[in-house]
Amino acid sequence: MRLRLALIAICVAASVSVMAQLRYRPTETGPWRPWSFTAVDHARKSRGATAAEVQAFQARLQELAAIVKRAPGVSPPIGFAGELWGSLTSHYPETGRPPGRAVPLAGALSFGAFPLIEFMRGGRLVNEDLKGGETELLQFEVNEIGERMYGGTRPDGWGEVQLDAFVEPAAGAAVAGLPRLGDVFVVRKNPKPLWVPLALSEALQPIETTRRGAFEQARDVYAKEVKEFAEWTSPAKRAARRRDWQQAATSMPNGGAEFLANMEQSEPQIEAATAARLAPGGPEDKRVREAESEWREIDGIVAALSPDARNAPSCYDRGASRLADRFRALAGAPASCRALVRPNADYFDANLPRSSPQVLMIATFTRCLRPQSIADTTSRGGCVINRALVESMDWDAVRDWLDR
Repeated sequence: MRLRLALIAICVAASVSVMAQLRYRPTETGPWRPWSFTAVDHARKSRGATAAEVQAFQARLQELAAIVKRAPGVSPPIGFAGELWGSLTSHYPETGRPPGRAVPLAGALSFGAFPLIEFMRGGRLVNEDLKGGETELLQFEVNEIGERMYGGTRPDGWGEVQLDAFVEPAAGAAVAGLPRLGDVFVVRKNPKPLWVPLALSEALQPIETTRRGAFEQARDVYAKEVKEFAEWTSPAKRAARRRDWQQAATSMPNGGAEFLANMEQSEPQIEAATAARLAPGGPEDKRVREAESEWREIDGIVAALSPDARNAPSCYDRGASRLADRFRALAGAPASCRALVRPNADYFDANLPRSSPQVLMIATFTRCLRPQSIADTTSRGGCVINRALVESMDWDAVRDWLDR
């Protein structure tokens, strides 16, 4: 116990020593770290991107980086080291989404404001001005309009079915004149909708697929267990088990009499418990019937839909108890039923180069708008600088950068 307390005391003392030697430099001008760009093999292949297209996309991200660097909130970088880097993101064509070659290249420009600090390491004064450090990043997402951008909700019941659809993001308060949709702020010139309604039949299809799969799995597992149990209780298998017991008993004290007695006593108990579990009307059979009932429920709902209802825009009401009320036509639904949508496949202008930015979303910024984040101004970095950047950036220049 004394040793443990001594070790704790040493660790605390070391931490206090490091903190005492750590110094922020909030009034000094920091550097802009070198530009870097990443386009991994999967990202290039999934998008069918040529080397020339990737180079052109990087050049467009560098143009956006130049606009960022000109913002009064970060120019010059007082109290922090600024870093901007770009990336090409992979394309995952969920059901209903165009293939990678049919959409513009997409990626991100990442911005980090790393507080200028210095500290003692091995008796030497060091800093992390040119690399390293931790901070809250700001992401400028280019040409991404899928579900993952908005921090949206995937309805319960869709399981693992791949479907690029989601609950329509709620609008929020604008910042720097930028409209908020869900967890992102959007900059664009194209007035087309970013998403379109999801038909009710399409909203119900993942539930049908999930429930049918659950029923078929439960049915097949149950049938396999019943078959294996029938074999296990056959005279041949019973005789084989007894031979195995007797063979094992020969190497035990007193000829394994106690072991043989235990086996003779436990086997009927195991058999009776298994028979009860697998019997018609037993727990396993009920589990299969319940899975089948759930599948039949969704099957009945779909079958009862008229052609117009099948194609009607859908909505999702998380609080509704009945399945037919949770997923229903949007028209006439209560306000608690939120529209289900999918990305608008026709949003992008196919006449523009694939490397052309057509929509920009500012992500990971809402965390910087929380009261506790706004109240924390202990260092020149992270959210403090992210807010200054967003509020002072030339968004008209960004709009001019789009759709070229």
